[in-house]
Amino acid sequence: MSKQYNSKRIEQRVAVTAVLLLLATGHWLLVTGVHADAGKSGGQFIRIVQSPRASAMGDSGAGLYGDILGSIALNPAGLSRTGYREIAFVYNSWIEGISMQQIAYAHPFKKTGTLAFSVSMLNISDFPGYDNSGAYAGDVKAGDILFQAGYASRLKGPWNDRRLGLFCGAGVKYARETLEAVTARTTLLDFGFLSISRLGAGFLGLGISMQSMGSGFKFDSEKDKSPSILNTGLSYITMLWGDPFTVAFDFKKPNDGEIRFSAGLEFLLKRIVAWRIGYVSDEDLGSGLRFGAGFNLKLFQLDYALSNYDRFGSAHRFGMSYKFGKPVETLSYLTPEQEKARWRLARAEKFMEKNRYYEAVLELNEALKLEPNLQEALDMMKKARILMETHQK
Repeated sequence: MSKQYNSKRIEQRVAVTAVLLLLATGHWLLVTGVHADAGKSGGQFIRIVQSPRASAMGDSGAGLYGDILGSIALNPAGLSRTGYREIAFVYNSWIEGISMQQIAYAHPFKKTGTLAFSVSMLNISDFPGYDNSGAYAGDVKAGDILFQAGYASRLKGPWNDRRLGLFCGAGVKYARETLEAVTARTTLLDFGFLSISRLGAGFLGLGISMQSMGSGFKFDSEKDKSPSILNTGLSYITMLWGDPFTVAFDFKKPNDGEIRFSAGLEFLLKRIVAWRIGYVSDEDLGSGLRFGAGFNLKLFQLDYALSNYDRFGSAHRFGMSYKFGKPVETLSYLTPEQEKARWRLARAEKFMEKNRYYEAVLELNEALKLEPNLQEALDMMKKARILMETHQK
């Protein structure tokens, strides 16, 4: 028996593909098959923020840390603040059979930074396809997959607190889109910076990232741009009624759209239950409000986020993560003599920057009296003496 498709069903299926782009960009786009309007980027699924925490906070997080899924999606520099080896999984349930899954693993090293890997898969139920004359040509199968690898490390910061400073991260993506028998592939790059400093009673985070840079996707003769996007973010984490409270703001500029604003709040009650709310500006469907919650049980965490798209219903994100292994030490506990030696070392570094090598040597001598085996001081002493001899010639 032949299948019958009435016009209402056809319109619904075409709208599903448009919603896929809407979920990634927040805008309603005219769609033919799975291609957007001319000038729009391909690979829109890459822009979808999988992290339930970041999603519930309005897709904000370029200036945040503490969430490996959020860092992979918004700013790879945030990976550098990963304290444990961690594995995370998220399942995103959307409408009309559209779903997306992601699994990620982050491995922090004691001094050299954090390495992370991720695999994401987008699944779309079969939808009707049409030839150039508009005649029905059978159901179309489509799906996408994304492989990611990232590395992040601290560039500079205080010697006794590795939580603070300037962090840098980079990532590479391999994306593949499949439309029936046609496949498009591309390799893209991410790059980002994150600055974390103390401000008053809390921590201020400032981040910037450029993501998905590279060549675009090509289906047959159609070539789409890469879905690159510039993210800038600010966050502030402080204590409210004795529990952590986070505020985050982001600005996003995609290469095929206007600047968008997002914001989010998170309150971690008793460090166990997290309540989250967020807002995304300029969405064509829904109010732009997001909601979510999380549950922390020592090293195990569950997260949920809710997004509403009016007549298309709600999108649900379910995530879980597990931290294991020994934590990476972020605070250094030193004797009073060692602390004084580090203070002398810091003074010597400033003298070296000003080419005042003799004064730097004096400070280094004092540092080595306090801690004879301080390798940084020994290395700097050697460098200072070489530079002094060079300048005397």
